[in-house]
Amino acid sequence: MVTLILVLILSFSLPTGISAQEKDDLLFQRFETHFNLLDSLIFKGEQKISTLDTKTYELVVKGHCPDAVDSLIDVRVEEQQRALKAETGLTLSGQTYYRTGQGLGVDPDENDALASYSAKTQVELRWNVLGSSILSRKGRLHELNIQGELQHATLEQERIRSLIERQKEYFRIEYDSLLASILQLRINNLQLLNDAQSYLASDRSIATDELLKIMDDQAIAERLLTSIPKEYPAASQLMKPQGEVILLDTARLKGHIREYALQLQMLDLQIELLHQKEKNTTYWSAMSLSPFVRYSYYVRPEVKNPSNVDAGIAFQLPLSMQESRKRKALSAERLQVTVEKEEMTRQLMEKVENILLDVERANRGLAGELKRIGLMREYMQLRRENYQGHIGEYNFLSRIKEYNHYLTCWENYYSYQYKRDCCIADLQQFLHQQSILDFCIINK
Repeated sequence: MVTLILVLILSFSLPTGISAQEKDDLLFQRFETHFNLLDSLIFKGEQKISTLDTKTYELVVKGHCPDAVDSLIDVRVEEQQRALKAETGLTLSGQTYYRTGQGLGVDPDENDALASYSAKTQVELRWNVLGSSILSRKGRLHELNIQGELQHATLEQERIRSLIERQKEYFRIEYDSLLASILQLRINNLQLLNDAQSYLASDRSIATDELLKIMDDQAIAERLLTSIPKEYPAASQLMKPQGEVILLDTARLKGHIREYALQLQMLDLQIELLHQKEKNTTYWSAMSLSPFVRYSYYVRPEVKNPSNVDAGIAFQLPLSMQESRKRKALSAERLQVTVEKEEMTRQLMEKVENILLDVERANRGLAGELKRIGLMREYMQLRRENYQGHIGEYNFLSRIKEYNHYLTCWENYYSYQYKRDCCIADLQQFLHQQSILDFCIINK
């Protein structure tokens, strides 16, 4: 029924070939029909205003949300740790060869003609003690764990960013639908006002000074409505909004962000990883100490084939300061990340402060518009009673401007609500395993 009335209002035009009095009556009837429509929206029924609630924030989940990639990270870290634990340092090597020349190879006793051999087979078992996982196992395993936690944190950061964008898109669609429902009514008002001004100007009853402003306001409203990508129905009710002003426990929120912000935790993990790498980089890690057992078998042409077993220790000692320099480089990098964390903390808190100021401004604007809507509704109720009793001057043009002013308050209200909800959603990026709703105080 409401839609049908709107269509009639828009499609109505004054017919030609009728008297001036009949034209006036038709125009007045059009105004009365429109006034009755708006009064039914404003003074009858109840209007529920969309506000921030827990359902709209279900996209921003609490805690860590494991998915396929998280599981693969855990599997990779586990397999890397198993591979590390499997490092025994044991190696089995061997060689066998045949001498094609005669008399070219002899044992150390050159006077023994029978000492030469034509073939040799050798097998060696060597154990690099310092290269096995027995030493520094705990530190190396911890290094792998930190790397896995860093990858989880990076993935969580991307996930939260994506969820916030989806949340803000939800708010945008909601804002578009609410704004479009009001814009359609205000455009209809401006169209009616434009038609009335044009009719009176053509009849030379009034000047045309205000007509250009009405046309400009209507064009701006129509462009704004056209910019909304979808079509939404006009508002069915415009009662006093049951709006909510959402306040934030700023002290607790800032304290939580300073201690648990995901961005700062990632820097802590980097510092811890560099410190662990520094501890794992030692002179012993570059050394090689390898006990071995070697079995050799010789093929000799003139005597019985002999064999022997050797045992010993092989070692390698680096004569450079490479490991020491690596530790100093890791230490310097760790100090650099520590300074970066301090700067990151300062920048994060500045961003949080700016967003909190935006939330406060939006809340103040929203509260102001709620108050204006209430006052305007009371004023319009009084004027409506006066109009019905024809008390004082009854100006159709002034009355429709009052409706437009009331609708503009609603547009501003929706705008402040949208800005506030988007700002609150932005604060979620600084939280880890905690919902921003836990810091919200809703005043009804």
